Amino acid sequence: MILDIDTMHKSNNLEAASINSFQRQAWLIAEQELQTSFASKRGLFVSIVFIAIWTLLLFYPIQFSAEAMHSPDNASLMISLLSVVGLEPLKNWQLAEFAIYWVVALYLFPASSILMAADQMISERNRGGLRFLTLRCSRGQIFFGRFMGHLLIQSILLATTVLITYLLLLINNPETWLDGIKIMPLLLLNLVLVICPFIALMSLLSVLMTSVRMASLVAIIALSLGGFLVNYLASYLPVLSVFNYWIPGSQVAQMAQSTPSIALLSLWSPMMQTVGFLLLGYGLFKRQAI
Repeated sequence: MILDIDTMHKSNNLEAASINSFQRQAWLIAEQELQTSFASKRGLFVSIVFIAIWTLLLFYPIQFSAEAMHSPDNASLMISLLSVVGLEPLKNWQLAEFAIYWVVALYLFPASSILMAADQMISERNRGGLRFLTLRCSRGQIFFGRFMGHLLIQSILLATTVLITYLLLLINNPETWLDGIKIMPLLLLNLVLVICPFIALMSLLSVLMTSVRMASLVAIIALSLGGFLVNYLASYLPVLSVFNYWIPGSQVAQMAQSTPSIALLSLWSPMMQTVGFLLLGYGLFKRQAI
């Protein structure tokens, strides 16, 4: 009996050590992606350009829209415009700056995630670098480490744009500083979960495609035509409408019409998509010749 207990303890310790080793190596891979994006000259340039573009968006069109929502003279016109595009619920937001940012980020960040996360493994596989990495890490550590790295990169960029929006809020309405602090974590959580399936999709396409440009193109075409194709086929065979749940971004329009707290209720779909794409991508990567 004592021997059995000792054997169980040793087995549990080995499993725990194996899990810790997997996490450590996967984190090192993710850290490498972070360094490539923020420590290298090229990565730093791309990040600075991205943040500069977002700053221009925030301090010009987004600020103009927020000021129009605040202004008694232009509020009715702004509400009419929001109604035309199906975003009338935004008028109920107390913080107009974050309301406009919410909609813009919901549509633009998934698109930028596709482009920035397209080359998770393709270039390195073409150069033979993945073969060298597999001598030191398992394929699972490489695959999930790259996904985590790109998710962290996008999360850092997201957090930066949320902070810039908060600064804009302080400039326009400094008395609402506490309300802004309260909504920021909820905004960030929603947006990170929204972009997860897009990054996971690019993880899958990084395994399937041999060209970064082709991976991006396939993702754009699939996301653009996927919903239309599923709806068309579902008109003849309604059971096929279930495939809408596997199209990343299918819930974005609904989220844009609600507040971040309510939008959380629809985030089970991107979480399911993320898990599905990652499992499929990893399953293919394990069997792929590199």
